Amino acid sequence: MQSYLFEPPYLRGMIYTPEIRFSDIDSYGIVHNAKFLIFFEQSRIALFNKISGKWDWRKSGVLVANQEVNYKAPVTIQDKLEILVWIESVGTKSMTYAYEAYKRVGEDKVLAATAKTVLVSFDVRSGKSIEVPIEWREMIDKNNLLGKPSV
Repeated sequence: MQSYLFEPPYLRGMIYTPEIRFSDIDSYGIVHNAKFLIFFEQSRIALFNKISGKWDWRKSGVLVANQEVNYKAPVTIQDKLEILVWIESVGTKSMTYAYEAYKRVGEDKVLAATAKTVLVSFDVRSGKSIEVPIEWREMIDKNNLLGKPSV
């Protein structure tokens, strides 16, 4: 699995390439719909690690508040999957990540799925939602990570 931030001027997102394994395939020979949630989570964590730096999850964390997926085309074990992930918006206590999953068909890319995840900032000790840490906001701004990349 590999992930990489875009080179300038494409600093708004990241492309993540998951490995499709046999256990990801359902009885129809395609990637099971629930596996996409894991692929999106992996891509989100890769981007989140770029934002949070030395994140201490024992102090502040994030919880998934909402997730939606729209499936567009089946993906098989032979396909190469690329997931484009970016931060769509940052609210007071939440961040919305967005995704587009593409499969390679020859030289072309075919849109396989789109998704969004709303993450709420969370204080582990108090058990309550908190504002998105200023350090995360600064990293998002500094690296121009807000908004869909134009690739």
